Amino acid sequence: MVLERVDSGGQIVLPADVQRAAGLAPGDMVSIDVTDRGTVEIRRIRPLRFAEALRRYRIEVPIDEAIDRERWQDVAARDVLGQSEDA
Repeated sequence: MVLERVDSGGQIVLPADVQRAAGLAPGDMVSIDVTDRGTVEIRRIRPLRFAEALRRYRIEVPIDEAIDRERWQDVAARDVLGQSEDA
């Protein structure tokens, strides 16, 4: 068990041994889910290769990246985690 304090900005630092055990590296994306009162689950999101993303997420209409990026990231994260949009 590792104990860390939450700082005044609401952040915690994951110790290096925890990061290694979880396979986390600087710049990795993670999903954070509150699974129960007081219980938080953090999961590493595996990055997609560009070719894999093109196969999974076909774009068939004009896009505005500035508007659509956040929605795409949410859809992709739910897909990687195996969650429906209702979850």
